Amino acid sequence: MKLKRTVLLALGVLIITSAFFAIGIEEISSIAGRMSLSGLVLLTALQLFTLLLTAYIWFFLLKQKSETVRLFPVFLISMAGVFVESVTPSVKIGGETMKIYLMKRETGLSYSELAAVAIVSKFYYFLPFLAISLVTLVLALSVMELPGSVYLAFAGVFLFTILFFVFFGYQGRGFRSLATPVSRLRIASHPAFTKLSLAWHRAAGFIGDAAEESRHLVTDTRKHVSLFLLALVVWIFYPAKVYLVSLMLGYEISILVIIIATFTAYLVSMVPLLPGGLVTFEGTMVLVLVSGGLLLPEAFSIAVMSRVITFWIPLLLSAGVTFLLFSTRNATPAPGM
Repeated sequence: MKLKRTVLLALGVLIITSAFFAIGIEEISSIAGRMSLSGLVLLTALQLFTLLLTAYIWFFLLKQKSETVRLFPVFLISMAGVFVESVTPSVKIGGETMKIYLMKRETGLSYSELAAVAIVSKFYYFLPFLAISLVTLVLALSVMELPGSVYLAFAGVFLFTILFFVFFGYQGRGFRSLATPVSRLRIASHPAFTKLSLAWHRAAGFIGDAAEESRHLVTDTRKHVSLFLLALVVWIFYPAKVYLVSLMLGYEISILVIIIATFTAYLVSMVPLLPGGLVTFEGTMVLVLVSGGLLLPEAFSIAVMSRVITFWIPLLLSAGVTFLLFSTRNATPAPGM
C-alpha cells in the first residue's frame, strides 16, 4: 500500500514536471520568481491559520465530550491527518482514521465517540463547500463555459456526501439488526462463516454506536450555526489565498474568476485519482484561469504557486509532525513499565 501511494505521488509529480517543460519552464520560473520570501511566509502563515481553524472544528466537538481536551495537541493530530489526506487519493476523508487513532490516546474517548466527532466534523466541513460550489457553478454559467467534468465532479461529491450521511444517519438499532441475518450464516459452524459473522457484528455495532453518538453530539442551535460559519470562513480563505498569489505574481484577476477557478479545482480534485488531487487540481485551475483571460504560462504559474502554499508546504510540515507524533508515541513507555 505504501509503495502504491509513493508511485501515485511520483506519477503526479512527473506529470506536473512534464507540464513545466511543455509550457515553458523559463517563462514559468520567471513569473513564479516574482513571489518574494516575505510573501511566501505570509501565505504559509495564512494557510497554517486555515488549518488551525479546521482543527478547531474537531476541538469544538471534542469539548462536548471532554473538558480536558487541548487545542494544540488537536492541531498537531489534525496535521497528521493532513499528511494522510495528501498522500492518498480520497474525498478528504483519508485522514480521519489517523485522527481517530491518535485522538484515542490524547482524549481517552472511545473509538465510537471519536468516530462520531469525525462524522459531525465532516458534515460541517462539507456543507458550506457544497453550498459555495453550487453557487459558484450557477455563477459560472453566465461567465464562462466549464468542462463537463466539473459538473460531474460536483454531482459525484454531492451524491457521495448524501450517501455518506444517510449511511451514518441510519439508527444504531438498524445496523445491529442487520448483523442478525449474517450471524445465521454459520453453515455447520464453518470457521470462515464464524469469522465473517463476528466481523460483521462488530462492524455493525461500531457503526451503530458512532451513528447514535453523532446524533447527540451537538444539539444547541447556536452551536450548529457557529460550526457552519467557522467552516464557511475556512473555505472562504482558499480563494483569498489564490487571489493573493495572483497579486504577488503581478496579475489582477476578477474575484469571480478566482472563486470559480478555486472551487471548481477543489471539486475535481476530490475525485480519488491521484494523491492530494495532483494534476486534476492544477489542470482544472489552469483551464478556468485561461478561460478568464490569462495566458497559459501565467495561469500555470498561479496554479502551481497556489499549490505550493496549500499543498506542498503543508505536506512537508505535516510529514514532520506525523514523524514527531509517532516518535513520541513509540518513545513513551507503556503504563506499568
